[in-house]
Amino acid sequence: MPETTSPHIILRPTTAQDEDTVYHLMCELEQCEFDRLAFAKGYALNLANPNMHYALATQNNEVLGFISLHLQYHLHHVNWIAEIQELIITPQARGAGVGKRLLRWAEDTARELGAEQTELSTRATRYDAHRFYQREGYLHTHFRFVKPLSDQ
Repeated sequence: MPETTSPHIILRPTTAQDEDTVYHLMCELEQCEFDRLAFAKGYALNLANPNMHYALATQNNEVLGFISLHLQYHLHHVNWIAEIQELIITPQARGAGVGKRLLRWAEDTARELGAEQTELSTRATRYDAHRFYQREGYLHTHFRFVKPLSDQ
């Protein structure tokens, strides 16, 4: 996977030792506290999955952001598609180009692994994120529908 380095920001793949950091970032992203054991199990499973790719952005050993990329072969594309499943930038790092750098990492990784395109979803109420993704060349081409199964 491509690794991007600059004098200020370093992008690197996550490891098992980053579990606690990633857990706290995901809780911040979703504004909730996840079941810690369930998260740890899922994180370990995903790290072992060759189609999952995680990266952290750091500066002076301080975490600035995280991105996850999932590659899947789509029958309706007859090709690999890369989905950015999570992207979070810490509040103090927003506006400093960290999100752009993480997106480029994901796009470069997807391209290197043979993906046709990258896709992502974002909550309908995250207007700043919508503007950011559109500025970065992402097009609003689909609607995503969700149906919780836990209450049925």
